[in-house]
Amino acid sequence: MAILTTEAVVLRGWKLGETSKILSLFTQDFGKIRVVAKGGRGPKSKFKGCLEPLTHIRAIYYEKKTRDLQLLSKTDLIDPHLKIIGNAKKTSLGLSAVELVEKALESDEPHPDIFKLLTDTLKTINQTDTFVEGVLWYFESNFIDLMGYKPTWDVCLTCEKSLGGAGGFFQPASGGLTCYPCTQEKGGLKISAETLEILYWLQSCDISQAGNLQPAVMQKAEIRKMFDLYFKTHIEHMRSLKSLQLFYELE
Repeated sequence: MAILTTEAVVLRGWKLGETSKILSLFTQDFGKIRVVAKGGRGPKSKFKGCLEPLTHIRAIYYEKKTRDLQLLSKTDLIDPHLKIIGNAKKTSLGLSAVELVEKALESDEPHPDIFKLLTDTLKTINQTDTFVEGVLWYFESNFIDLMGYKPTWDVCLTCEKSLGGAGGFFQPASGGLTCYPCTQEKGGLKISAETLEILYWLQSCDISQAGNLQPAVMQKAEIRKMFDLYFKTHIEHMRSLKSLQLFYELE
């Protein structure tokens, strides 16, 4: 049995017995794991304040390769994201990011770049008071890249000509768009040139700038649908993010 220490973000939690809790953690060094926090729900819990979803912690746990649930020994709070707590919109956006990680990543596979992206995203959601959904768009755009299926927004997949000011039709399985002449009977989700500008910008901007976006209603609708289609196409058994549907209902 090994004793391991790592930073982690709490993805989900389930009650176990009268006072304990099972947690899904996304760790910096060991990927996604599940741990048991014995007595974690008790009034004198040593884990107090460290077991809620979205919380960034340092975790020490006992690992035994032959079991699926590891034993959580100690936690230290790194960032509770206090401005997310009590804010329904920020909470639902933060939960959308961790829900995507929970559904898309396999267990026990370390993804340090995605871990940094997630912690930066939660920190920025916590700090942003403007267009907070733009921070989630940044996360989704860069998550796609780090998972290895980065889309192409500037040229047609078929003829490789610039999409220019005309936009095109999104082809989720191919990772990009086709121009109007090349689309013909292929169909696809129509994406305007203005929306493509936002998507292209999100691939290169700093996360702190994402909240400065001021998209029109049509652009918001196109980007939301595009990300939903892309993840459903490339992630097995993926469905729409429940937390994100809640955010839409809050608008």
